[in-house]
Amino acid sequence: MWAYRLEAPMRFTRHDVEVPAGESLSVGDVLLRFLAGGVCGSDVPRCRDGAMLDGPEPFGWSLHEIVGEVVASNADLAPGERVVGWVADSCGLREYLATPASQLLTVNEGLDHVRAVLLQPLACVLQALSRLPDITGARVAVIGLGPIGLLFAHALKDRGAASVVGVDVVDRSDVAPAFGVDEAVQRTSGTWARTLGAPGSFDLVVEAVGHQVGTLEDAITVAAPGGTVLYFGNPDDTYYPIRFGTMMDKNLTLRAGRTAREDRRPALRLAEAYIARHPGLPRACVTHVLPVTETQTAFEMASRPAPGQLKIVLDASA
Repeated sequence: MWAYRLEAPMRFTRHDVEVPAGESLSVGDVLLRFLAGGVCGSDVPRCRDGAMLDGPEPFGWSLHEIVGEVVASNADLAPGERVVGWVADSCGLREYLATPASQLLTVNEGLDHVRAVLLQPLACVLQALSRLPDITGARVAVIGLGPIGLLFAHALKDRGAASVVGVDVVDRSDVAPAFGVDEAVQRTSGTWARTLGAPGSFDLVVEAVGHQVGTLEDAITVAAPGGTVLYFGNPDDTYYPIRFGTMMDKNLTLRAGRTAREDRRPALRLAEAYIARHPGLPRACVTHVLPVTETQTAFEMASRPAPGQLKIVLDASA
């Protein structure tokens, strides 16, 4: 079978390796045949700054958004089913891979496998929002308007937010209205926060960038007294310094947005129901589809966000 391996920062090489044996699956796992996979923003830093202390990363690193066909099962999913969800070890750049069935959901027949990839990131967004109180009438800011940030904006408007301001260094004015963004600001979040006419004016601030401390600081700056900061972006460091005095003065709530493993199938069901109500969302968000043979190109593109470029999907059938 084919498998890609990260041989150096942002350099992938295709290999031929043995197919995993279906009979050796752990209890609760399934063996999938790769149909499509999405490149997540969290994959890019892993591939650019991966550990690689003792040589290349494992085969398949790093991709966790997967649509696949079940070819062997030691769980509640039957061979032949088409499923979407998580690759548990993030080693999804392989023709065949094992992952827990509890992190997967059968894909509705009406959704093609390329667009079905969107259910995984959407599940993360909806699960994070499900932990928040009612946001009807709330003033919301979203820092980062990549695919995740735009999905947050869409879902926040769907939940009744009065207004959504989105901030990104990339010009998103062409797609922002379709995702419920009332005002798209093309600036760094730091500049925006410093020049905001009324700092501390948002009831909810979603940080959808991650991988640095600055955006969390900016979210705290623009959050209104009694407001909430939802930190969704992945942290790069174990410890993040924050202005805790400001948090206390404003009586802010800081929440995280990671989807626990036991919540993943229920979260995928939320995404399935959401897409049923908004069937045009996958096509709006998946802007680039590349064959698996162009894995290198896909990750290079994902590392350089650009206007008109949102979710990038690798398609095994292309």
